Amino acid sequence: MADPNVSSIPSLYKRWRSGEGEAGQEMAQRFSDWYYALTASRLGEQAGRDPLQRSCERFSQEILAISSANELVEWAHGVVVSEMERAGSRIRGGDFPSTLTQRRPPSEILAGAWKDLPRESLALLSHAYDASYSMDQIVQEAEGMGGYPVAVLQARLDLKRWLRDACGVPFVVVPDTPHLDSAPLPVYEAGRMTNPKEESRFERWLLTREDQCRDIAEFAPFALSIRSGSLARSAPPAAPESAPPRRPASPPPARPAAGAAPRPASPPMRETAPTFPERRRSPILLFGGLAFVVLVGILLVLLIALRS
Repeated sequence: MADPNVSSIPSLYKRWRSGEGEAGQEMAQRFSDWYYALTASRLGEQAGRDPLQRSCERFSQEILAISSANELVEWAHGVVVSEMERAGSRIRGGDFPSTLTQRRPPSEILAGAWKDLPRESLALLSHAYDASYSMDQIVQEAEGMGGYPVAVLQARLDLKRWLRDACGVPFVVVPDTPHLDSAPLPVYEAGRMTNPKEESRFERWLLTREDQCRDIAEFAPFALSIRSGSLARSAPPAAPESAPPRRPASPPPARPAAGAAPRPASPPMRETAPTFPERRRSPILLFGGLAFVVLVGILLVLLIALRS
């Protein structure tokens, strides 16, 4: 559900056109965050940097030609899509260290999740981001875990919470429970949208949802790593099911010698459960904040336009 306290893009645009500088700055920030989320999710932070910069430059240069709030979003989306297409549109995944991961490969961090999170949950998430698994297979696999899409959303949320709490990744969007309106997020991150029109509608919808936009942006390094197969490759082998040990047959009691005094039976030995040493967690330093992209060009152009 959209935050009622957040101004809509058409409202910000109209207020900016009427001379409100603060509305122009807020609108610029919203488009900045949106462009970053799309480029980081599709291309990764490094490969998406140039398309992001070019999109911001074009936005600042061409927005003055947009005369209607109704055409603003479609035009702005076309700008970033065309720049991403110049860079390949979408990569198939990758393992890219970033400021969010403290320059560690995301795969290295993800590998530790198998020790703490349910195996079936991580396997489902891995398969959901693997194009070799059909959606029918994903739906069937999710049947015993609450059904699709809830099971995939829960697995993604559990992993984000673990990355934040156990590994110190500074995620901001970690709700208590998954929201059904987030159902398209893993589908989009996995590149599983059925056609370009569906993907375009979802990307434009993201501009109206700051929380979802931020969720995709901050999870992008891990989503791309999972998509590349890193989570599946780090899965430990399943423990084979072993049959319970067979107790050896007790030997028949020895017959006492004639005239010998009876001996009392030895008290049964108590079986003590094996004790395992307490598992220690290595302390992990808090990671730095998210890489932040400031659209200086947009803000300058907006302020100059207001004064002209």
